[in-house]
Amino acid sequence: MNYPTPVWRPVRTEAPDWFVDRMVDYTERQKSFLVYNHGTAVFDDSPLGPDIVRCNALLLEVVTHAPHFSVMPMRDGNFLVSFRGTVYGLVDGVFAKQNQKQLMSDALEFGLLPSEALLQSNDEAINAGHHVIGLYARANLYMDAESQVVAGRFTSPVT
Repeated sequence: MNYPTPVWRPVRTEAPDWFVDRMVDYTERQKSFLVYNHGTAVFDDSPLGPDIVRCNALLLEVVTHAPHFSVMPMRDGNFLVSFRGTVYGLVDGVFAKQNQKQLMSDALEFGLLPSEALLQSNDEAINAGHHVIGLYARANLYMDAESQVVAGRFTSPVT
């Protein structure tokens, strides 16, 4: 499948369990999901737990359409990045803060898709660096869509 991709290839340092633990906490154990190798989570409440084929298809659906995102700061300082449907990215707030200048530089140089322009929504989001955090999560999303390597799984006892 051919679709535009960013050239940014960030390296994640968090262990897969970190992503699973955070998402379990954020969803209060109410949602089933898969976590991919680069930190993208896909929620799927299928009766037998998250279905890999369905989750892989959801990843591809995001990257083959307009991959817009919304960044939500979490109570613990991390950032949840919402993509299309049930696909989310997670960014470690400590990492983002410690590497803010490098992430900004890399995001603007390597994080945009061909012919894409960065639109700023408001001064508060610009100052918080949410566009950079979103582009970072999105670059990881593209790598997950390409490799489709599942690094963790959680099946909610509620489903």
